[in-house]
Amino acid sequence: MAPDLILHIGQSKTGTSSIQRVLGARRPALAKLGVCYPAAPGWANHGMLPASLVSLDRLGHFNPALWEGIGAAARLDRFRRDFAAEMAALPATTRLIILSAEQCGGLLNTPEEVGRLRDLLAPLARRLRVVVYLRRQDQHFASGYTQALRIAQINPPTMPQAGPERLGQYDYARLLDLWAGIFGADALLVRIFERDLLRNGDAVDDFLALCGIDLAVPQDDPDRQSNLSLTPGGIDLLRSMGAWMKATPQGLSAASPLWRRFVQAASETLPGRGWRPHPAEAAAFLGRFEAVNEAVRRRWFPDRPRLFAPLEVPEGPPPGAGPPPVDQAAALQAALALLEREMRVGAEREANQHAAIGRLHERLGESGPARTAYRAALRAVPDHPVAQQQLAEMALADGDRTTAMAHLAVLQRAHPDQAATRRLAQRLGTPAT
Repeated sequence: MAPDLILHIGQSKTGTSSIQRVLGARRPALAKLGVCYPAAPGWANHGMLPASLVSLDRLGHFNPALWEGIGAAARLDRFRRDFAAEMAALPATTRLIILSAEQCGGLLNTPEEVGRLRDLLAPLARRLRVVVYLRRQDQHFASGYTQALRIAQINPPTMPQAGPERLGQYDYARLLDLWAGIFGADALLVRIFERDLLRNGDAVDDFLALCGIDLAVPQDDPDRQSNLSLTPGGIDLLRSMGAWMKATPQGLSAASPLWRRFVQAASETLPGRGWRPHPAEAAAFLGRFEAVNEAVRRRWFPDRPRLFAPLEVPEGPPPGAGPPPVDQAAALQAALALLEREMRVGAEREANQHAAIGRLHERLGESGPARTAYRAALRAVPDHPVAQQQLAEMALADGDRTTAMAHLAVLQRAHPDQAATRRLAQRLGTPAT
């Protein structure tokens, strides 16, 4: 019997990256449960799937690294072959296929485009279902501001002066009508992205429950923490760096490897809540979608008094006109934190390289060069565990217990829980700390 298929189309900024990373990292465990999370469309995000159904000129915002150096056309042709082969090779025990790509909602905008996707997937499954999470428009736009910065759109943070007629991505009634018209209303599983309405207040747990998958994912699992926003200082830093790069001869581009490396480093160093508009500004924006949201409520959530939780607007005057300027002091503090982290990461990378060279010299029986390499590692990172351990072992081999004990003292202070530290302590007859 053919498996069921669940197509998760987003929206973006509703925990999609976390869901995708959790699923991508657990393919073997899912396979044991009879669930296939295909690899051909992407390791985590299955963006190749909708990308293969539109013209190439629509893919300018895609990360160029996805094309793996062979260009979009050739890479998408390979995806089509690989995906067909992967689906043909599904084991008989597969009961469910899951596909997840928030780009579906952004790229596939016409009945013809959505119909091409349905025609591609229908032969694979006995039943198709489409999962979509809806987030209140003001929250979604504010959350997406950081993502816009990441793709080199360095506009100042402010809510747009437009409604559904120009911001079609926020016309949820049209979105749901489009997909229901192609897949059928009964196939749509529509969820509201609000903590009180999600299983355990979490998008990953909610999606797994929706799919009927009994898979334990610890709350502190790093895959749950994906695509985080930035601190206010981090946002100001990206705005400042973007403006500076824009004025350089090479210019600013989302495709720039330099910009992407900078954004990744800033995201890892400065995670935060992102930009938050003034409630009065958010309320004015949200009010333009009142009719759209009421249409969605009537059709899909008739038992709810309103589609989304209300926005609380405090009393008092609204903020001053115009977007906020860059806070140079906050940008500087963020830059210093980023610089410190990059220096530390660089030192660790250098130390690891020296330690690897030391291990190679040891395998070749060259103890002198090995010691030199390990000591170079310690100049970069004084408590580097491999270098400290190997130098201690070499000292023991030479009968120099005093030096070995000195290295052990560093390991016990800096890396007390490592197995190598405990083994060395046992060899030296020293109680573990």
